[in-house]
Amino acid sequence: MNKTGNWMKNNWLFLLLCAQPLLDVLAFWTRSERGTAAGYIRLAVMGILALYVLVKIKNYRRFLPAITAAALVFVLHVASCLKNGYIGFMSDTRMILSMIYLPVMAVCFCCLMDSEDLRDQAVKGIIVNFVLETIVVLLSYVTGTYMHTYQEGIGISGWVIQQNRCCHSDILSSVCVFAGYYSVTSKKKWINIAVPAICFILLITNGTTVSYMTLLAICAGFPVFLLVRSLVLKTKLDGSQRAVSITMALLFVLSIVIFPWTPRYKMDEIKRSVFDDKEARFAAEMDALGYNVYEMTPEDIFADDVAHQHFIDYYKMFVFSNVDPMGRRYSFDRIIEAYNGTVNADILGDTRDMKNVYVRFIFEDSDLLTRMFGIEYDTIGEDKVNDLENDWYAILYYLGYFGFAVTIIAVLFIFFRIFGLLKKDFRGALTDLNFTLLLGFVMQLGMAYFSGAIMRRPNASIYVALFIAMIFYNTRKTDSAVKVVK
Repeated sequence: MNKTGNWMKNNWLFLLLCAQPLLDVLAFWTRSERGTAAGYIRLAVMGILALYVLVKIKNYRRFLPAITAAALVFVLHVASCLKNGYIGFMSDTRMILSMIYLPVMAVCFCCLMDSEDLRDQAVKGIIVNFVLETIVVLLSYVTGTYMHTYQEGIGISGWVIQQNRCCHSDILSSVCVFAGYYSVTSKKKWINIAVPAICFILLITNGTTVSYMTLLAICAGFPVFLLVRSLVLKTKLDGSQRAVSITMALLFVLSIVIFPWTPRYKMDEIKRSVFDDKEARFAAEMDALGYNVYEMTPEDIFADDVAHQHFIDYYKMFVFSNVDPMGRRYSFDRIIEAYNGTVNADILGDTRDMKNVYVRFIFEDSDLLTRMFGIEYDTIGEDKVNDLENDWYAILYYLGYFGFAVTIIAVLFIFFRIFGLLKKDFRGALTDLNFTLLLGFVMQLGMAYFSGAIMRRPNASIYVALFIAMIFYNTRKTDSAVKVVK
């Protein structure tokens, strides 16, 4: 018993990571309107880790500037909302807890990851999670109990609750990056070939733009890196490296060739068939009246009463079906101007983008204090159906200019450490792990824009926190000789 207990104590990070896919499965089978058991477990883990670091770990003091800045972001947000009079304090608190999870876990992991053993536990844990995610998706598909990625019945997300469908693509992307690392570093040919192939199946069938772009990034990024490193270090690729490079290159080409038959393309086709028909009918109707809608500016639209009314009616079709509160709360002149008078149905039919426009209006109409520290969550509507899907917009509008600036500074600081490592020992820094972390972190920043929820959902943001901690550990010794790790 003591031996098992000691092993669990020494491998706590590995076990914590391996629990993440299982918690998502738990969330799927215990979901309710009040939340999920997994969500409460994750918040409890955050609280326990933060308390442990503050009480037991002395080096947390070096992170006091980051801790102070993060605390100020949320404290000042709450103070601003209190000054204006809270609409829904509990709702805003839940939003804060979901957003504070990433910085808290990142600081905790950075404080605790003080050895190669812990860093290697993180690497192994993410790779094991790739295996677990594969098994879960396969089981859900075989049993017919999987959740579709899109409500149209397209894409496979596995046992994922509805709110996490798109977020799950962020998780898949993060673990698949490390699956790519595992396939590149393995000396077994079947792993060099099989693992990229599994990544291909998982990401293609998921169906999101993020999954598809991740697949292309992995299949192009690793072979290019291996080639560049061999040229810089003047070494030759061994048999396994050649096998994985050829496999990934072939999968890259295959991904492009079969795109018209992928779930991602089918979703785009559905949207185009619906939206293009609306646009064509409107353009034809206006052409019959003597207007070329593709050449009209907002000034032209507002200056002509007939054209003005037709444009309002056209915009109403999109606004009331996508973001209904915006059409009831704001004038259509302002909406038309925000879209620069476009009639492009692909743009107007983009619900994700329209939510950004709607919340931007709320943000712009707020007082200076609110714009500095963020709007209250309930101002978008109590049902939250118009919650922002893109994290970067969410950080700006929910946490204000101050919160957005702190986030940008934190990201720049991480890149500053990476550039410092490259400057100190460029050749020594060209390791498989360093490239994987850089590729993954850049992709995660992109996911925060193109997908969202990776910074606001603990099941996905824990991977961002881990990438940050591993980057921080690998760049920690920039003032001394850099130890090359594979």
